[in-house]
Amino acid sequence: MNTTNPVPTESSAVCPHCSTAITVQDNYCRRCGRSLKPGYSFWFSHTSILSFALLLGPFVLPWVWLSKRMGLVAKIIYSVLSLLIGYLIILTCYRLAQFAQETVHLLLDEF
Repeated sequence: MNTTNPVPTESSAVCPHCSTAITVQDNYCRRCGRSLKPGYSFWFSHTSILSFALLLGPFVLPWVWLSKRMGLVAKIIYSVLSLLIGYLIILTCYRLAQFAQETVHLLLDEF
């Protein structure tokens, strides 16, 4: 008897990622471990959204609003935080460009 790939019945389906037979009630595939419900995978978790917000700023907003793991209050908080992080990233890049420009002017003035 094959325990890793059960025989499909009326209350079963197939994992769209690895084609293993699963039951309809499963949230995750028993073979590959991937989420079977949209909006519940790792990409929509709190940890990944916070990580990507630090890198992408406001570009993480689609993941925030498509996540089914978070409530409305959490989505609003994450949206405000990602917009704030985006603002800080832009401000930091602007100040870094100013610093580089001032450094170039100081170096050129010395010669």
